[in-house]
Amino acid sequence: MEKDKLIQRLMATFLGELEDHVRTLNGDLLALEKGVGPEEHDRRLTTLFRTAHSLKGAARSVSVRPIEEACHALEELLSRLREGQLSWSSELFALLFEAADALAEAGKRLREQSDLRGAKLEELSPRLRGLIGTRSVPPAGPGLPRAPESSVPSEPGDLSSVRVQAERLDALLRRSSELLVARRRSELRSGEIGALEEFVGNWQDDWKRSRKALRDVLRPTDRTGAGSGSDAAAAALAVRSLPQVLEKADENLRKLAVDLERLKAAVAADYRILEQTAAPLDEGLRKLRMLPFAQACEGLDRAVRDLAKSGGKEFAFRLEGGGVELDRSILERLKDPLLHLVRNAADHGLEAPEERRKAGKPAQGKLTVQAALQGSRVEISVEDDGRGLDLARIREQARKRKIDVPEDPEALARLIFMPGFSTSPLITEVSGRGVGLDVVKSRVESLHGTVSFSFQPGRGTRFALTVPLTLSTVRVLLVGAAGQVYAIVGTSVKKLVRAGIGDLGQAQGREVFLHGGSPIPVVSLAETLGLRGGELRRASGKVPAVVVTAGDREAALVVDDVQAEQEVVVKTLGPRLGGLRTAVGATILASGKVVLLLSAGELVDRALGSGARGTLAASLAEPAPVARKRLLVVDDSVTTRSLERSILESAGYEVQAAVDGQEAWQILQEKGADLIIADVEMPRMDGFTLAQTIRSSKRFGDLPVVLVTALGSERDKARGIEVGADAYLVKSAFDQKSLLETVERLL
Repeated sequence: MEKDKLIQRLMATFLGELEDHVRTLNGDLLALEKGVGPEEHDRRLTTLFRTAHSLKGAARSVSVRPIEEACHALEELLSRLREGQLSWSSELFALLFEAADALAEAGKRLREQSDLRGAKLEELSPRLRGLIGTRSVPPAGPGLPRAPESSVPSEPGDLSSVRVQAERLDALLRRSSELLVARRRSELRSGEIGALEEFVGNWQDDWKRSRKALRDVLRPTDRTGAGSGSDAAAAALAVRSLPQVLEKADENLRKLAVDLERLKAAVAADYRILEQTAAPLDEGLRKLRMLPFAQACEGLDRAVRDLAKSGGKEFAFRLEGGGVELDRSILERLKDPLLHLVRNAADHGLEAPEERRKAGKPAQGKLTVQAALQGSRVEISVEDDGRGLDLARIREQARKRKIDVPEDPEALARLIFMPGFSTSPLITEVSGRGVGLDVVKSRVESLHGTVSFSFQPGRGTRFALTVPLTLSTVRVLLVGAAGQVYAIVGTSVKKLVRAGIGDLGQAQGREVFLHGGSPIPVVSLAETLGLRGGELRRASGKVPAVVVTAGDREAALVVDDVQAEQEVVVKTLGPRLGGLRTAVGATILASGKVVLLLSAGELVDRALGSGARGTLAASLAEPAPVARKRLLVVDDSVTTRSLERSILESAGYEVQAAVDGQEAWQILQEKGADLIIADVEMPRMDGFTLAQTIRSSKRFGDLPVVLVTALGSERDKARGIEVGADAYLVKSAFDQKSLLETVERLL
């Protein structure tokens, strides 16, 4: 192996080891600062010493001189503490915590391939050496860097565990997840073959019935006089050969049925093998990625300690359910939300000791982070026994920002999740910048999870984050709305119902579903997504609805239909669609169709904020039939024609299409139309000529004409005005919204 590649591999190993050692340093220092028994004290101090020693050797192996020097000084200082030559003090603890932070910062710089000049270690090492009166470590010897000391197993034969790069594991899991799509496609093909087999079987039955009748009709007879000469002989020969033809067709049909049956059995066997191979592989990879929840909380106890010191507060931090295992990617993305909630509790929730005493509370507050399994999901709570949410302050800040202030206390409290919203009177490093809880909400919803909270004034606040155990695949419910298919995470679906006029009512100024239990706010999913043209499909006067939950809130979403429930592979939307709040991902179905995965939290938020529109009851009432506007789309491109037709039909219009101006003029004369949308460059009759023809017609002279073309010059636009077009849309700047707005305005 080349020397440079070896150094790169050693550096990657070192950086992983550095993270582990910094984690150990913080944990042991926190335990010692809180106070432990003599035996535990000695054990923790010994661990600190070994950590510094191992990290010094590892840094020397990869020639990271600043870390080596700092760890040498740290090792000497800890040795003096072990020998009783130094004693613990608050200043010493502060210095050691600074050392841990400086090492972490150095690791981050190295990972980003940045220079360590100007790093915290530069000014920290002299302070450590000054405290113990030691000189710098001797220079490292020349030669090839050797492996980090602590990376060598204590027993060379112990291979029970290995360190795997997260990127490689992620890539392997992505490949495994794609097997799910292959399994679904195989299952779909098996179903298609089964349908074909059934068709052939029915064909066989029909053929058996027809064969006897044909033989009776075509059986040769002794009748004469039907003809003479060569024609009669040829006809007789054809009649005599028909039984053989029928027998051959019968034989071919039997062979086709046998081959289909064999093919179906082979596909089914292949599918079983694929299922037996892929399922254990997928499960094994998932288990490899599962890590204890405690790893997401690493650093929280240190953050709590620093916040208490800087804020002059006293509170105990407790972690419960640290052994609950979640997917590594979820744990990584939970770190920031958890840190935000802990900092929020420390700064806004928990009071200073004197204030707590006046309120009849213990001087020391409590801050608890807990994880608990709930089926295929986990609920993570951050709870404090502080002052609770200040609704008066929230109301004041809302008015200052000119936000409509809800009357409902719960709705008022939820304003804290708005971007930029803060109740802190002062901007500090911890709070007041208007970031935090909105980040918590958006990050958790990107994990297909929900955020809920509860509080008691003067008694405390509890935030609950509910997230799935894994993100690679999820079970979803597929529903239709406005002609499109959408997916909703199955764990967010409480139940499926059918809503009729008798099940609807009004409560707290909004439309609700009244059938059983508490009233549930009800809205159309199409309206919630801002879609037009969705038609309610009634069955016995009722429409299907999905009751979706987000924490302790719920809403009923009326859909066109409920299509299926299945497990899917979830893909991120990417940077271009990252700001789409209603969707948190996408998936590809076995049919190849791309489907958006909707955010349950955002859907419920929109449903609860929809107000009293009462549109559903009005839609369910049987209205007098209203004739839909008839549009004629004219374009020689089948792709453009299909796209425009789809857009307009989704908006509720009746649409007919023509391939050029001449066909459009014929359709117009035979069937009429309320508006024409035409391309310009077309064979036989172009769009300019079509518009001119329409304007010169006594019958259609007032018919609105919209030209949609790639010709965008001023001369072309002037020609469009000259021939009488009502609107001229250039395809390069064309979008769905502008087309629909133009059509609506002209009609």
